[in-house]
Amino acid sequence: MARNNPFEGLAKEMRPQFLAFKKYLSGQASSFKSEVREAARESINPEGKFIRPILVFAASSGGAFDMAKVVRLAAVVELIHLSTLIHDDVIDNADMRRNCITANRKYGARTAILLGDAIFSHAMLLALQDGDPKVLNKAAMCVRTICEGEIGQTLADKSVHVTRKRYYNTAFGKTGALFSLACALGAMSINAGADWVDAAEEAGKQLGIAYQIYDDICDWFMTEKDAGKTLGTDLLTEKQTFPLIVLTENLPPQEAKRLVSHLAEANPLDIAQRMRELRIPEICLREFLRRISAAEDILGKYPNEACGLLKFCSAMRTLKIV
Repeated sequence: MARNNPFEGLAKEMRPQFLAFKKYLSGQASSFKSEVREAARESINPEGKFIRPILVFAASSGGAFDMAKVVRLAAVVELIHLSTLIHDDVIDNADMRRNCITANRKYGARTAILLGDAIFSHAMLLALQDGDPKVLNKAAMCVRTICEGEIGQTLADKSVHVTRKRYYNTAFGKTGALFSLACALGAMSINAGADWVDAAEEAGKQLGIAYQIYDDICDWFMTEKDAGKTLGTDLLTEKQTFPLIVLTENLPPQEAKRLVSHLAEANPLDIAQRMRELRIPEICLREFLRRISAAEDILGKYPNEACGLLKFCSAMRTLKIV
């Protein structure tokens, strides 16, 4: 099952923004000191789906916007995202990301952590350049939410069953917060009022949680070649992601307890097979689609401003997760 990219069509519709964005983003590495520049360039320039910049552009597509401003805001979001990936790879001890060797593998954990911190800081400087304290506040709060979520997940007792409610909070920290920020910053770049910003922000939260569910499914059922990154790290670090949580809900209580208590020694192939037998991917798909519907319900109240984000929702529905 290879990851498909249903967002290519949206990116083509936003071609002027994307051309300006890619040029602007690729130039950011030059602002780092010479000793850091090459490592920063490697981390800042990898080709990806650019989902979060797409969200910025989509949330701003329903009104007049300043190209330079919206491109800078998209870069803020993407740089925060890239820095979290560097940190995630250290936490997970991952070797591959987007079919490339990770900074963790190439430079070691210590340097990779500092590189992620430097890129985080650069994103904050770009947010400050916008001149709007609300932009900087939202960006800083997003970073704090991401860090708090990762710390909470790391410090949690791995032998205790994770509830769906707790998982959704974690998913917001891992993915929803940044989706939410992207939508909010895009909405803020047009003169549409605070209500639209709030609506876009909440829709982004729902879409982010949905995308995290998708990512969790991929970690269980994709090959590393298709995914372009190291898979199975969630199980090795005893993280209870959505498919595993749903599996435990559908196992006899004692079997579920044994599984959660011995995750590090579990065979991922056996667990994946058990998931298929109990149709866990289909259950996850229902929650994935429910979250997209929740975002569409919110956006439906703003038909003019939300045209771009509604297209994003439609594209997201075509992601192949089972």
